[in-house]
Amino acid sequence: MPLDLTLQRVDDDLAQGRVLPAIQRLRSLVRTYPDRLDVRARLAVVYRSQHEIAQAGRWSFLAEDADATEIAAFERAFRSPRGRLAAVAWSGNTDALGPVASARLARLQEGARSPDDAVDERTRSERVLERAGCTAAGLVAGAIALLAILGLGALVVQGVRVVAGWF
Repeated sequence: MPLDLTLQRVDDDLAQGRVLPAIQRLRSLVRTYPDRLDVRARLAVVYRSQHEIAQAGRWSFLAEDADATEIAAFERAFRSPRGRLAAVAWSGNTDALGPVASARLARLQEGARSPDDAVDERTRSERVLERAGCTAAGLVAGAIALLAILGLGALVVQGVRVVAGWF
């Protein structure tokens, strides 16, 4: 679908309160046209309207007037420079960027190349469980124990029914 037609559909979606389809269309456009700063800016505006400041920061990261609060939220959501660089998904020429955004992108690219970039490859749920003192083995053992208890309980209930039927 042509860019102009898709942007018109985004406008129609938003006018009718259909935010999710508008976001999906805009994200599709960013994948197709990663160097179109205007499309990224529109996506940031939609996320901002939904109070999704981390996503607003993600898509306005390459804007000259990016909001510092949104950028900070984006950086908290995507902890490693490599993760942020992948999330920004910029494949265009840095000449298309203004001096502030170009410098911001250069710092991010440098940080992503750094061997000191401690990328935490664990999932968010793994980190939460670790903070709670849980391990994967502990969770598996707990799940097996729970299933055994439920199975035993079902056998007891079934046994009571059989015994009750004898009398």
